[in-house]
Amino acid sequence: MGGRKILVVWATLGIATVHARTPGFDALQHLVESKGIGSVEALVAALPADLRTHYTLAFSSRSLQTASFEYPRAILYGTDASLVVTFNGESTQRGYGAVETMEFDQSTNAFIFREIAFAPSGDPSANIISGPNPARCVACHGAPARPIWDEPPTWPGIYGERYGAGLSSVEASGIRAFLQLQPTHARYRYLVDAARFANRSTYVPSTQLTYNGATVESPNARLSALLASFNVRSILSELMAQPGFGAHRYALLAAAGANCGAPARFYPEKAQAAIQSDYESFQRLTRTADKREAESKILRRASRDQAVRWAGETLELEALRFVSERSLGLSTGHWTLALERATYDFSAPESALTLAAALFEIVAGQDGALRDLAAYRDFSNHDGYCDHLRQESRRALAAWYAEHPLGAPAWAAPDQASAAMHPGSIESCVSCHSSGAAPRLPFSDPAALAKQLAGDDRYPHGRLLDEILFRLTPEAGADRMPRGMNPTPGEQRELETYFLSLASPQSRLASQQSRR
Repeated sequence: MGGRKILVVWATLGIATVHARTPGFDALQHLVESKGIGSVEALVAALPADLRTHYTLAFSSRSLQTASFEYPRAILYGTDASLVVTFNGESTQRGYGAVETMEFDQSTNAFIFREIAFAPSGDPSANIISGPNPARCVACHGAPARPIWDEPPTWPGIYGERYGAGLSSVEASGIRAFLQLQPTHARYRYLVDAARFANRSTYVPSTQLTYNGATVESPNARLSALLASFNVRSILSELMAQPGFGAHRYALLAAAGANCGAPARFYPEKAQAAIQSDYESFQRLTRTADKREAESKILRRASRDQAVRWAGETLELEALRFVSERSLGLSTGHWTLALERATYDFSAPESALTLAAALFEIVAGQDGALRDLAAYRDFSNHDGYCDHLRQESRRALAAWYAEHPLGAPAWAAPDQASAAMHPGSIESCVSCHSSGAAPRLPFSDPAALAKQLAGDDRYPHGRLLDEILFRLTPEAGADRMPRGMNPTPGEQRELETYFLSLASPQSRLASQQSRR
């Protein structure tokens, strides 16, 4: 199925596919080059008012641009978030001399990250504009690249980090410090109506609005809805590109949230027992990942001791991911926008597009009976809509498997011994420390790294080995490594074992003793 079919789906759902209001990156680059812009300040001043009006502020950032309460990272997303521009505000902060951008390509349904680095001299001819998704961006955002943005009900490190609640005392103090300098700051002064970030009404509807049935979407919730909708488009495009999508479309639609029972019921009868057993194991892994993400988000919040109200349910897309992984051979670990990799929280505000709605339009476009069946559902044991999905799915999959016999899944886990010797997450370290995004360290050369781990160079927590071991722990906070991801306990242990194995026995013993 091609791009034209997907565009028809967005139009059916009432989602615009062309945004004249927000410029794309090409327009931004043209602005920089045609106006001879040589600094972040000059670029921010020249940005359209739409971008400078719709934004949020991060006081803690694990990205290439660091942040603080007084000098936050500004995330400008405009009306539709099809182009996001970010910058920070203090000369000692990492990433101060650059703006980072994210663009959603409407034709390919892909996220594209770039960086514009300005020369300290202010000479426009010395600007460095990266190509799409350079290595320093991919190191955190992955491939295919996706935004990193927490799901509701919390956005740790972002002003208004609790859904439906005003600022915590820590946030309130920080925003006051920011607003004192904002009107005269070289960059922040171009942000429109920054004072609203101190007002409770920015995050929580007033009593009168609530009585009138009106809702208030905080800047964080608005960005969540926009990014989640783009992410649905990206995921759906990925699904539709798979050879087996057509045969599995009914099973995928049922799994996306139709309340029609376990995924196994949509497969040929002879495969159902094995699929059900596999699905139960899959569910246990999802629960473990969800718990880890929830615990990690609490540790990242500045207001961790304050309650969070959230009426919505956690959306995991558990059944849909199962069908996608086991039957289409897709890895879904990169689907979520969460900071914690290999977690599966897809929660979003109600205004966001859902995969269930998007998939329905795709399948119903080929099966005219679905719309009437969906409109007259009775949700009984013999619901006509679910019965139709089951029958059509079993028929389509029986034909598919006759031509494509079931084999070993493509996602089979790597050999554990090999993973322990060279953990996959080490590639994040290699990307950052070899691309200039971080100080150069030979993570790609184990022999050279081994020599440095227990060397005489001193770091805040001891030798390089001691510093690395500390940076792997949650106690490192915003400085935790690998940057852009919160390693799982298993990944942390793998990395610790790897680095310790490179060091000499004496170094290993000294590090273990110092950590007791």
